[in-house]
Amino acid sequence: MVDLLIVGATGFTGRLVTRYLNSHPQRASYTLALGVRSKSKGEALKQNLRLADDVGLVQLDVARYDQVEAAVKDAKVVINAVGPYWKSGEGVVRACAVHGKKYVDFTGEVHFIRNIIIHYDYLATTTGAIIVPACGLDSVPADLMVHLSNKTLKRALGPDVELGLSETFYSVDIKFSGGSHATRVSNLTEGARKRMQEARTDYALSPVHGAPSPDLHTPKPIPFSSPPKYGTFYLMAYIDRAIVQRTFGLNQLMRHASRTLYGDKRAKESEAQFRMLAYGPQFRYAEYLVDDSGSYVWAWLFSWFMFIYRMLLTLAPIRWLYEKVSLKPGEGPSDEEIEKGSFTATNYTVTASRPETWAKTVVRGQGDAAYLLTALMTAECALGLLLEDDSLPVTARPGGVLTPATALGEVLVRRLQATGKMQFESEIVTGGEESRKER
Repeated sequence: MVDLLIVGATGFTGRLVTRYLNSHPQRASYTLALGVRSKSKGEALKQNLRLADDVGLVQLDVARYDQVEAAVKDAKVVINAVGPYWKSGEGVVRACAVHGKKYVDFTGEVHFIRNIIIHYDYLATTTGAIIVPACGLDSVPADLMVHLSNKTLKRALGPDVELGLSETFYSVDIKFSGGSHATRVSNLTEGARKRMQEARTDYALSPVHGAPSPDLHTPKPIPFSSPPKYGTFYLMAYIDRAIVQRTFGLNQLMRHASRTLYGDKRAKESEAQFRMLAYGPQFRYAEYLVDDSGSYVWAWLFSWFMFIYRMLLTLAPIRWLYEKVSLKPGEGPSDEEIEKGSFTATNYTVTASRPETWAKTVVRGQGDAAYLLTALMTAECALGLLLEDDSLPVTARPGGVLTPATALGEVLVRRLQATGKMQFESEIVTGGEESRKER
């Protein structure tokens, strides 16, 4: 049985995941296989990346469930790199849920995640499968930042403190590959658009409905900024909000169901753990994009530009033209471009009760966030599930369709820090002054 199976290894991001795992410091601790539709392309990939002879090739077509199931049955952890996920990804999730496997992907398609929750979440809990979508730029940083802000506030104020508004501001320059362009066009077709609209409603992925979220399109002042700076609509805001809200909902649900899940003997211990993880019923989340100027005018103009851009892409002739001039699947930024990129994301989370106390959590990444770091984050999620099962948080134990924070939590924070490519800091903010730094 192979430890890690990468389905879609010949795609642009799939290649980056494969390259990263092949040169990982823990490479001797796991076996690796590539799921490819064409063995000739698989062999070419092995030669191009100089993969060792022991890296296996598994021929499969994701449209053929029998082939997918046969490959998944012989793997411990599956990394799904085949998109658009709403068209091509369900069979891989289904096979993992049926056979109790661990699964990660880097989808940004909230309607795909909603569909797999509806169809496979319960099944996964019965087989012990751990299904973790959205393990890339969307939505690892957002999910872990709120997780760390919650931890910082509870360490400072006690385990019963509850969170109020939590906002994240991103400074990032995203370059898109051909696969990303294809997914964007696919998501705007008539068949996907309705599913996407349904999945973007507040708490669409959460088992618990919380307080109404702030508007994502109106310019938002950044807390403690002087002179004031403003954030604007962020392309990943809907998927990130949905994942953070699912973490909120799973933590709330498990806190109140710990006796049922773990029995009377372990109830006290598990209740204490869940109390530390729960965000509280007044929690709300939103996120925004920030440019260097932080200008209010720029924030409004960019928000309107993105609205017009999305509306134009709903028109079939515009989509046809967009596809003609865009990169093709498998194409993307050069190695030099993805090495040069970087991003910074800052989360501000305030307590629900007065007097208000704020936590500020910052994530910094070195490398292109959408590709190099997405490949790194996805691979580290997979390795965390494979190599650190005993250290996974209590929220991972029931299995199901989880999130990066509920499936991996501190394991993932530690692994990402260890790469040297990502840094996390979390601290209490009082009157603009920062103190009690956690990391």
